[in-house]
Amino acid sequence: MEHSPEKAKDILRKLDAHTLERRAERQSKVPITTFYGNIPSRVFYLFGEADSCFINGEYNGCTAVLATAVEYSLKKLLNNKSKLETLISLATERGIIDEQDAEVLDLLRQYRNNVLHSDLTKLAEGIVLRQQKAVVTEKGIVPVSEWTEVKPEDETMKDVASALTAETVVEKLIQSVSSVLCKLYNGTTE
Repeated sequence: MEHSPEKAKDILRKLDAHTLERRAERQSKVPITTFYGNIPSRVFYLFGEADSCFINGEYNGCTAVLATAVEYSLKKLLNNKSKLETLISLATERGIIDEQDAEVLDLLRQYRNNVLHSDLTKLAEGIVLRQQKAVVTEKGIVPVSEWTEVKPEDETMKDVASALTAETVVEKLIQSVSSVLCKLYNGTTE
């Protein structure tokens, strides 16, 4: 069922007001990138879309779009239609990217695969959560135990752990991949 454009505007105004501070905080973490080289328009727009997804807290979308921008870039630069893993290897072999850049792009590739295939075990790997028992009283929530560390074991806890760390992981990826794309297309970041 559709609603009027005015009703939609009201919903968006409330949403904007509610999320403005978090979006502004994420915006401040996105590098300002300027390209002086001949960047393909598709890469340029995908890169901008990835930034927009990150700013809006859409980390899975950001990851997918960022990986698509990289894959398209390497396909164009190498004139090759292989999968991303092969493209990264070929770009390294041909000196288009160095080993450090290859590691960055491979981290993106692996994270993208884990996100797109919902591999919660891999997404939660190495994450340790802290928990504390508490009770609700007339005075509010009162802790009744010390903090303990737990590794996510079941699917729900793995999902929670991966969701809690997604912003940090994707922030690092977008910053690192920005640097790689700047090298490929004669750009700078601020």
